[in-house]
Amino acid sequence: MCGIVGAVSERDVQGILLEGLRRLEYRGYDSAGMAVIDGGSVTHRAREVGKVASLAEAIEANPLTGHLGIAHTRWATHGEPSQINAHPHMSGDRLAIVHNGIIENYQELRDELKTDGFEFTSQTDTEVVAHLIEQYYRKHNNLYDAVKAAIARLRGAYALAVVHADEPDHLVVCREGSPLVIGVGIGENFIASDQLALLPVTDRFMFLEEGDIATSVGTR
Repeated sequence: MCGIVGAVSERDVQGILLEGLRRLEYRGYDSAGMAVIDGGSVTHRAREVGKVASLAEAIEANPLTGHLGIAHTRWATHGEPSQINAHPHMSGDRLAIVHNGIIENYQELRDELKTDGFEFTSQTDTEVVAHLIEQYYRKHNNLYDAVKAAIARLRGAYALAVVHADEPDHLVVCREGSPLVIGVGIGENFIASDQLALLPVTDRFMFLEEGDIATSVGTR
């Protein structure tokens, strides 16, 4: 079972994301990763096979500091457990995504995106979604609209959290067949696949319904 954590805040989110992942370890997983957008609007990513502790060690050596980030624990479905298949997945060096669920028409979309010039580095269905959102972002120049357009093309179950370095205060989330919750703070918002992950930072929650799409916005 995969796990999602995300945060947009006035404070650095690295520690919040790591603690959230630790609280999701009960779900079972084979890799963990994190992507954070720093103050210079650059997306930094770290991914490790194995336990969250391995990710924490990697981040201690090379910190991911910033006010917006997403993190994930993955249980392999498409592609073997490996660093390149671990989440978050990226399209280019600015858009990052984490995903729970299975996209049933990913091969069809993958073939289409390859024809349009997108290059793939993993065997996952999630990377397909990342490139699809990026394709629509180039048309709409707005992350919310790009996610909305992309999910209209998806068949299957998903909970998605997406960030883009061009919008360093926006975290876009949606769900269809896989749970996702928003945690509400003061001047900050959080998301997770289980509210347990967010109890250290908030006790106020909004549960997304089937088909919902939302934007969590910071106040920096």
